[in-house]
Amino acid sequence: MSMETVRAVLGVAEDIRLGLVLERAGRREHRLGGTVCSLAALEGARLGRLGEALLAAEHARQEEYGRLADLARGCGRAEVLKGAALERLYPEGVLRSSRDVDLLMPDENAMWRAVAAVAASRPVDEARVSMIESPGRRDWAVALNWASPESDLDHPYAVEFFTAAFVGDHATVPLRPGRPDDPLLAGLLLIAEELFQQPPRGRDLVDTALLLAAVPEAERGALRRAARDWSLAPELHQLAERVCGIPLLSTPAARWAADALADEAERERARRAAVASASGGDAGDTKVRYGLFLGEALRAFPARVEKSPGLTVLRCPVGGFLLVDDVLVPQELADAALARYPEAILPD
Repeated sequence: MSMETVRAVLGVAEDIRLGLVLERAGRREHRLGGTVCSLAALEGARLGRLGEALLAAEHARQEEYGRLADLARGCGRAEVLKGAALERLYPEGVLRSSRDVDLLMPDENAMWRAVAAVAASRPVDEARVSMIESPGRRDWAVALNWASPESDLDHPYAVEFFTAAFVGDHATVPLRPGRPDDPLLAGLLLIAEELFQQPPRGRDLVDTALLLAAVPEAERGALRRAARDWSLAPELHQLAERVCGIPLLSTPAARWAADALADEAERERARRAAVASASGGDAGDTKVRYGLFLGEALRAFPARVEKSPGLTVLRCPVGGFLLVDDVLVPQELADAALARYPEAILPD
């Protein structure tokens, strides 16, 4: 990987100043700021005080995220999603930008212990919670944010906890609680899964190219089966095609994937269309409930879900949350929560 490669991913010409390359790389649709800073250092660019500070902030963030992963592992089984496995594929000295760390903790109680440990040891000032109910199980997604200790101008630090790695689209692709044992296949599927929420970012294309190139030729059949078995062939095919569209990223493995996954992608799209037609547009058996923060006064450990007529409230280590089906909460529901929990405080 080189600055030339990153410029190609960003669509930036060779004569564009490095400062403008960094500006574009740091945008949400790319997330390649740390990669550009580290490549600039390796390739002998004039960093100055600004570049050195940016690079130091990136290193500090990665070190803190490593500590957070260790803290979570002290509470139970915890795996870093994408980050650690992908960083090893980057050339020595090149950073993989990451604004948060995603942790898979399949055991709900262990996850809440880890949430409590982070909240007790870091200046958490924002928490978001979602509950995902599917046949026979309940899953959680919990995000904690706090101000960067490096600078108030820096992006917040963030850790996200999940009890399931693949939650699907809540309609035609179901929640799948496990993950492949092979970290390369798991990494590719996790990037593909994110396409349910957002288009592929520049960093996703770099990650995909590195992962595909690392899959041994003898294991390519396993990748095709994984795409089918995890219902992600259209997304993996889209990623492979995007990678092949950038000559400096395209490899024989990427070209193989773009060709080999085309039929699988078409079959999966047909399956989804049939499911959508049969359900008549209904979201299916998976329901997502979003948490409206009710204040720290409702904190509880161990975490518990309290149900009363018309209300579902989560009390957990970072406060209370009214669990709702839509981000727009009816006033009468908010009023009912305040009546049931007088100590609650609704956000402005």
